[in-house]
Amino acid sequence: MPTDVLPIMPCTDDLIIAADGGLKTLERFNINPDLIVGDFDSLEYTPVGDNVIKHPVQKDETDTILAIDVAMSKGYDNFLIYGCLGGRLDHTVASIQTASYVSEKNANCLFIDKETYLTVIKETSINFTKENKGIISIFSLSENAVGVSASNLLYELEDAELTSTFPLGVSNEFIGKYAKISVKKGTLCVIWNGKHGTFKIGG
Repeated sequence: MPTDVLPIMPCTDDLIIAADGGLKTLERFNINPDLIVGDFDSLEYTPVGDNVIKHPVQKDETDTILAIDVAMSKGYDNFLIYGCLGGRLDHTVASIQTASYVSEKNANCLFIDKETYLTVIKETSINFTKENKGIISIFSLSENAVGVSASNLLYELEDAELTSTFPLGVSNEFIGKYAKISVKKGTLCVIWNGKHGTFKIGG
């Protein structure tokens, strides 16, 4: 991840949560978190303050899930999550499942790491502006994802079916047009790399 600025900077009304070792990243960007959540095994020390929520190391939830849950309890339903896609492969898979967890609660999240972006949509659509450039891949997290359409990409789909056992949607490309991916029944993981324009889930 770049050391000068985050890809998407927080706004005034955003709730900023540092999940365990994420506190070091925020400190590097001179961003003060509203809350600090985790078991702090990665951070290797326990922060002190009224905004610290400490959990035991032996627990079922990841620190990311704990951060999301506390945000949801405060009424938030759109999340940007940084730094959870690189490093250990099992952590990356956990992030994909976390994005699915969020979608099951009718909320939205975007994972960002350097120039990689990941989200999960369930029985809805995601729309991209023409400024997006690079590779985009679509994977079914359901056994079957039915009614999948991908328009204004290099390889288009219309009312197709994707399965969790065959990567038909890998390595598509933006082509400088407004693009849309939708699914009528099931859950899709959408991953894209490259220049990030804007996007909207739903509608």
